[in-house]
Order: sequence, then C-alpha cells, then structure tokens
Amino acid sequence: MPAGHTDTINTMTVIRSGMVLSGGKDGMAVLTNTDSGEIYQGWNNETEVNKICYRNYVARHSLIAGGRDGSLKHWMFSMEHSKTPNAVFIGHKFGVTGLVNISETHFVSGSRDCSVRLWDLQTTQCVRNQTVNRNLVTHMAYNCAKNLIAQTSEDKSVKIWDPRSLTLVTEFPRKRHIQMFCEFDGDRLFSCSNGFNNDGCEITSYDIRNPRLIKEVRGHEGNVTCLAILQLEQNKRTLVSVSSDKQIRGALIMKVFKVLKPIWNQDVPFEADNLQVCTYPDGHIIVSGGKGRLIHYQAKFAAQRVLLDVQLTQTPATIRQSTSFHSAQ
Repeated sequence: MPAGHTDTINTMTVIRSGMVLSGGKDGMAVLTNTDSGEIYQGWNNETEVNKICYRNYVARHSLIAGGRDGSLKHWMFSMEHSKTPNAVFIGHKFGVTGLVNISETHFVSGSRDCSVRLWDLQTTQCVRNQTVNRNLVTHMAYNCAKNLIAQTSEDKSVKIWDPRSLTLVTEFPRKRHIQMFCEFDGDRLFSCSNGFNNDGCEITSYDIRNPRLIKEVRGHEGNVTCLAILQLEQNKRTLVSVSSDKQIRGALIMKVFKVLKPIWNQDVPFEADNLQVCTYPDGHIIVSGGKGRLIHYQAKFAAQRVLLDVQLTQTPATIRQSTSFHSAQ
C-alpha cells in the first residue's frame, strides 16, 4: 500500500487516535490511518503545504492548508474527491508558516511576511492584521483554555497573542538561536531552537501565568524541529522532540520542579530533514520526515527503561511492519 506523500512531510496534526492529517512539500494534504497505513483521503493543494489545521464543527470535518505561496485554502472532508477548495484566503505576501483554528468562524495565520492575521471563515476576509518588524513566523500553537496563541519566529523570540484583538500579550526575551516550534502544556509553554554541534539545539520551558523562562534543556546536536506532549502513564507526561540529528528524545515533565528530566533517546531510521512529530494517548508517537516517510511507535516503561515498539513504517514505495527496540534510560 503506497504512502500518501512523495516528498518531505512539513506538518502533521492529530484527528483522533490512529488518524493523522499531514501536509507536504509535494503539495498534498493527506488523511492517513497510522495503524494500517491506509490513505483515507487526499487533497491536491497545488502548492507546497507548510502548515495545516483541522476543524470539526457540527459534524462538519474540514482542514485549512497554509501554502508556500502565501495562500490559505479551506477543504472539506468528503466521500467524493474534490479538486476545488471550499474557500481561498488571499492576503499574505509570503509563505504561511503558522496556522491555528480558534473558533467555528475564525482562524489565525502567520507568515514569513512578518504579519499575523485573523480571518473570517464565512466571508474569507482578513478581520485584523498585525505586522511586527522581523517577525518571520515559524510556528503557532493555540491554548483554548487560556484563549492564547503562542508564536515562534526567526527573530529568535517567542510571543503570545490575544486572538480576539490580535494584541501582543507577552514577548519573552530573545534567545541566541531561531525558535522553530512551540507547544502548550496547561500553564506552561515549550519552544525549541535551531543549532549545530550542541550550540543552540535547546528546548525552553516558560511559565505563562507569571511570564518568565523556567528552564533550558539540551541534548540534541542539530535543529530541534518539532515537539509534542505524550501521556505515557497516568502520572507520566513526557515532552517528545525530534531533530535534524536524526534522533527522537523524551523528557519527563516534572510538575513539582517545573523542569524536564531527559529519560530516553533513539535514532530515527530514515532521512531526517524537516522532521515532524505528533502523539496519541497511551504512548503512541508518529514521526515523519523526508521523502514522505512516516513511523508509528508505541512507547512503554519496562524495568526502568523505555521500550519503543515500531508499529508501522511507511515509505512511498512500501509499508512494512517491523520489530521493537529498546532505548536506554
């Protein structure tokens, strides 16, 4: 059974356990069952998909794809293949590199044109637009409980926005390296940076209640490209990171001390350009990379070690079931 992408997977988001929506350099958005490898549906965006977000309101499933050409396209899930998007949003001058859904009628995007925009889905119009000098957006994350958007940038800063007014709530002090990705975990925020040979390549945790930097963690030796929160057991929450050093790492999120405790790392057995990661409950990890490749792991604690079972490996040519391996503590 063939893979859904023929080139680098740039972005992934979870629909539910076992189902991932991805966008790639090949211009495709793809819905994949990561248990079986079956491709449920694909959409040809006709331009490289940098970011993607999933929408589900009144049982109407849809996605928005942010393109390298600056366009945003709204596609509906359907039993019948559609070559035409439901709506197209034009306004960004350069590639869309941040995208979050905030309500039934609105979403927010960020771009390499240094702007952050609030869009009305029904009118396809830009409701608000804020442009910040040198704010080349790299990623956006939404905290629905706090109604806040976090954003990383090539200006080496991490910013927090109020999505209702698009006002800048907090801008943390700039770091030494470009911030690549961010992820909320309740009152905490994590970001990761680029770097080389242990210069940079760090993961940073922030407190968003009393805005401040909490901790920096290092270990990767290349650009840390993506993060995801993983629930291993009831009391074990883990931050999973992937990097251009071809490694996937896990660190326990310690509630008492609000720090990260590294617990395992493992080489990813395929080309690692622009790696992405997302997670399901009960220890399931999906990692993607170059040439449309994708791996489904399940992580479990065993004898004070972490066991990573490879559930499925997907490539454009073939999908093969594999065995498990152990990751040292």
